[in-house]
Amino acid sequence: MSGVLRNKVQRKFKMRGYSLKVEALSEVLSFLSHFPSDALDDALELLLDELHHLSLKSSILDREPVHKVVSLLLEADAAVEENPSSSSSSASALRVIDTFIVPKFRYDPVKKFFHEHTGRLPIHGDASAKATLYKDRFLLLFQRVSRDPRFSTLAFDASSSDYGSCEISPIQSLVGRVGRRWIMGVISQLEDGHFYLEDLTAAVEVNLSSAKITTGFFVENTIVLAEGEMQLDGVFQVKTCGFPPLEDREKSMAFFSGLDFFGGGILTKEETLRLAELEKNAVNDMFVILSDVWLDNEERRLWEIWRQSSMVMKM
Repeated sequence: MSGVLRNKVQRKFKMRGYSLKVEALSEVLSFLSHFPSDALDDALELLLDELHHLSLKSSILDREPVHKVVSLLLEADAAVEENPSSSSSSASALRVIDTFIVPKFRYDPVKKFFHEHTGRLPIHGDASAKATLYKDRFLLLFQRVSRDPRFSTLAFDASSSDYGSCEISPIQSLVGRVGRRWIMGVISQLEDGHFYLEDLTAAVEVNLSSAKITTGFFVENTIVLAEGEMQLDGVFQVKTCGFPPLEDREKSMAFFSGLDFFGGGILTKEETLRLAELEKNAVNDMFVILSDVWLDNEERRLWEIWRQSSMVMKM
């Protein structure tokens, strides 16, 4: 039977364009040993689907990528089995997703839609990665603000507010224009003691001495909305400054319908209602978020987990 299964595994992988080294084949056979004979085909297809999402260097697979996917699948299966009261309908309430196979979406401000990045992204970013991070963050917020009725483009017959249109103006367009304008930008200190707001078009120095600041902490690299007027000396005199407005989950879900940002699959309406019911009943549950955990040092790892868990309990 093992020889038949071995041939079947090699044939399935070959159909997907893969070749298995001996160590990788052993890893696959070990994974399949956790399942009954009538579930082997489904388990093998699941393994192949997850491998398809990895950024593989070669179609000839060694043990490392196969072991990575197998570990995640077994971990997810074990997490479901730990809750014996869960039924088959709630088995997908918890999903373990490898961060390296999470889809990467970027917003196109011209076509006004999200597109998935299909190229291979490096694990360690190059010099331009930091600039791209801030650009993507800015566009992510900008597309949300542009849907807000207070900041959307006015129709020709629409009435404006007391201070004119609340439409966001590109910073580059402020030159030579008078009157109050709304701008959106990143707080930067391009010169010592001089603060600027930057968007994707330009940067302008701002004067916050008489600005009305809303609730929150405003630090460098924070994206804010500011209302003010351009002065003759080229400084933007800010009158009001605050964070971009929030958006209801229902509105965001309607706009992002069909997009899978996390790699966990698109939830059906029935699954969404079921998860909402599970959340309502889980009044005593909590999430513990860990960061900077030293996985290669057992002593540091245990200390960090204990420290961060203690902080959550105190809160």
